[in-house]
Amino acid sequence: MVALLPIDSFGQCAGFPYSSNGGRFSVSQVKGCAGLTVEICITEPSCDCISCTCDIAFGDGAGDTFTHTYTEPGDYRLQVIFPNPTPSDFIDITITDKVAPDFDLYACSGNTVQVDVTDSQYDTYQIDFGDGTQQNVPINAANTQHTYTNSTNRTVSVQGIDVNALDNCAVATGSFTPRATLPLALITQLNVLDESSLELKYNLEDDIFYRLEVQPNGTGGFNFIKQLDNNSSVDTIRNLSLSPGFYCFRIASLDLCTNTSTYSNTICSIDLSLTVQDGSNDIQWTTNSPTGDFNIARKIVSNTGSSTTNPFQVVQANNRFYSDQSLTCNTEYCYFLTANYGGGISKSNEQCGVATSTLTPNAVNNIAISVNDDGTIALQWQEPNGVVGGNYDISKNGSRIASTTTLSYTDSIANGNESSSCYTIGITDECDNSNSDGAVACSILLQGAIQPDNTVTLDWDDYEGYFNGVNNYTIQKFYQGIAAGSNTSGVSEFAQTDNNNNQQIISYRVIANPNDGSLPSSISNLFTVIKSNNIHYPTAFTPDGNSRNETFSVKGQFIVDYSLQIFNRWGEMIFTSNDPDNGWNGEYNSKPQAEGTYIFNLEMTDLAGREIKKNGSFLLLRR
Repeated sequence: MVALLPIDSFGQCAGFPYSSNGGRFSVSQVKGCAGLTVEICITEPSCDCISCTCDIAFGDGAGDTFTHTYTEPGDYRLQVIFPNPTPSDFIDITITDKVAPDFDLYACSGNTVQVDVTDSQYDTYQIDFGDGTQQNVPINAANTQHTYTNSTNRTVSVQGIDVNALDNCAVATGSFTPRATLPLALITQLNVLDESSLELKYNLEDDIFYRLEVQPNGTGGFNFIKQLDNNSSVDTIRNLSLSPGFYCFRIASLDLCTNTSTYSNTICSIDLSLTVQDGSNDIQWTTNSPTGDFNIARKIVSNTGSSTTNPFQVVQANNRFYSDQSLTCNTEYCYFLTANYGGGISKSNEQCGVATSTLTPNAVNNIAISVNDDGTIALQWQEPNGVVGGNYDISKNGSRIASTTTLSYTDSIANGNESSSCYTIGITDECDNSNSDGAVACSILLQGAIQPDNTVTLDWDDYEGYFNGVNNYTIQKFYQGIAAGSNTSGVSEFAQTDNNNNQQIISYRVIANPNDGSLPSSISNLFTVIKSNNIHYPTAFTPDGNSRNETFSVKGQFIVDYSLQIFNRWGEMIFTSNDPDNGWNGEYNSKPQAEGTYIFNLEMTDLAGREIKKNGSFLLLRR
């Protein structure tokens, strides 16, 4: 667009730095980023655009002024059209769209920073170090260093500037904290992913130049792999040969100002292999020596899911082999190792295999037997070492009676209250290997007797169902089902006198306590004895007033019901009583009865619920 300019203060002037093609006007700027403002100065003496009219076209459709701002990138031809015969003139304006320049900051010791300008789109770069210091460097110049007086955080800015261009392009900034000494990096974890790749995790700080280095098989020098991005905390290293052999890694923190390095911890990969043997899974591994012991993790794989034990086994740092023999046949096991390398954990590859064996499993040598109140016999046994989930055959007195996959069985047809039954438990493991030579365990049959003086004697056979034997026996005592104390015996017999005149029924049970406290005890049948009621009566009595043998009555212990009837020689009932302490005094209707023979009938019930019936004769004598 061409416009007629009014009188303006920019008409004739001393001139700007950039002259037009014909020298008839000059401009303040010819190059810059979008947003560049250009001013025009008329230097043509024959027409200053004040005393005579002229037109100005800025090339982007704008005009009407000696000042214009270009907002879009591009190449524009600015023209001033003077009136005839003065020729028109022009100058070319370049508007760029250059972004803020890329640069990196690297810390050096001694509170020094190195600025690496990686950008190449500008002719010159102005660096502001954030402490009042600025420096201009040309494109592709060597890296620039600057030392601060302290460790205060700074904002460093870089602006690109082109020759014959205004410095109005975008400014890039970065935050930087000077450091007196460079911190060490730390490799926190190494995980072997497969035979050719592994994962590294590490802690890195900002503005440090880090180099990842590798040492094959822990010998020779370390070789450079890559520069690390300190904005990342995990990296995958590929194209390795991780089996056989191993790799050790470290991170160098490079001081670019002095070209010296400090190093992180060294962490090494672990190459794990598994060999499935007859009855064992043998694992071995190759790596450098860690700072602590190896931890072996084991995973059991089943149809219902996997379970991991970690650590399953600890192996000393100087060992490289472990044989796992705690296996279940036809079960898949997976293993991996972890070890500490100077603060970083290394995890090996995982190896899996299905266990197999032709070895005879350990026998069932720990069986506990309990006799229930109803006479049935309950068996419990300990799973043999090295067997998980086997099949068990139960034999009774030499004949097979049942099979189960559990660790218990109840013999419902036994009568443990009357006789002892002997059992063996055969085992068949998952590989169909069998062992029936386990312990023979017999139920404890408790027997005994009670003497007239209420001395109870008990005896039973020694219990032999525990591999490590019986420690002692506990003899439990009960009155009508209620515990009434206990005693301990080291042998299979026991005796005691019970003088409790309020209790007629006594029950006992024997418990065999194993030396191995992890096993359940074995329990006998409940054996019961009943004290005698000791029924007695005189064959004659003398109701003569001398206070001796004055009445006739029947005496006994533990009597709860009592009925006494006395008859004379003619069958006439002359006395009755429901109280053992209320005896016949020899009278009937308050008259003394004649000497002679009399008959009695007695019905009683004792504490044991036994009904007692007695009859007989006695003499009444008078002196």
